Amino acid sequence: VNMEWSKFWAENKKEIDKRAKRFMAIDKEEHVPLTITNATEGIEFLSTDYLPKDPSHGKRLVRIGKRVLLEAVDTEGMEVGENIVLTRWGVVQITKVEGGLEGTFTPDGDVKAAKRKLSWLADVPENIPVILSEFDNLISKEKLEEDDKFEDFINPDTQAETEVIGDPGLKTLKEQDIIQLERRGFYRVDRPYVNESKPLMLFMIPDGKKKAMSGLDGKLAHR
Repeated sequence: VNMEWSKFWAENKKEIDKRAKRFMAIDKEEHVPLTITNATEGIEFLSTDYLPKDPSHGKRLVRIGKRVLLEAVDTEGMEVGENIVLTRWGVVQITKVEGGLEGTFTPDGDVKAAKRKLSWLADVPENIPVILSEFDNLISKEKLEEDDKFEDFINPDTQAETEVIGDPGLKTLKEQDIIQLERRGFYRVDRPYVNESKPLMLFMIPDGKKKAMSGLDGKLAHR
C-alpha cells in the first residue's frame, strides 16, 4: 500500500488531537506588549480545561496580569475601539494603539463577534524559554522520475529552530509527552525544561497541512 506522507500525518493528527494538552507560547523576538488598564497588579490565575472538548483530562491554572504579550503578526492593523479575544480569558477592547497597545478587559464582551482570537501570555518572570524545532523533507521533489538525479533534489534546509517564551505550565512536561501549542501546532517533548540555560525543547509533529494553524507559520514548510 502506498500512502502520501501528508495523509499519514493527517490521520496521526486525529489521534493525538484527542489527548494533546493545550498550552501557549509567544515568539521571543517578534512580540508586542499589551497593557490591560483595568487589570490588577496582583498575582491572579484563571482555571481552564487542558482539552476544551474533553474536560475529563483535567484543568490547569493560567496566569493573568496587567501586561500581556501578543504575537506581533496578530497586532497588525489593530484599531482603537476594536474588540479582540485573548483565548481562554475573554474580550479586551483596544483603547490605544500609537505609542504602545492598551486595552480594557470586558467581562461580558461578545466572544463570537470579535474577529481576532489570539494566543497570549502574561508577562511574568515564571515564563520559560522554549526551543521549537521543525523538520522538512530530505528530498525537495514529491516524486522522483526515473531520469531524475537524486543529488539534484536534496533539500538544503531540513531543520530550523525558533525561540519562544513559554507558558509556566510547560515546566511539568516529561520527555515524549505530546502537546499542542495553540495556533502553532503539535509538538513532542525532546528535552524537558531544566533551567534557563537548558530550556524545554519541542519537536514539531507534522499535521498534513501545508499552511500553519491560524497564520502562525514556522520557518519551514508546514507538512
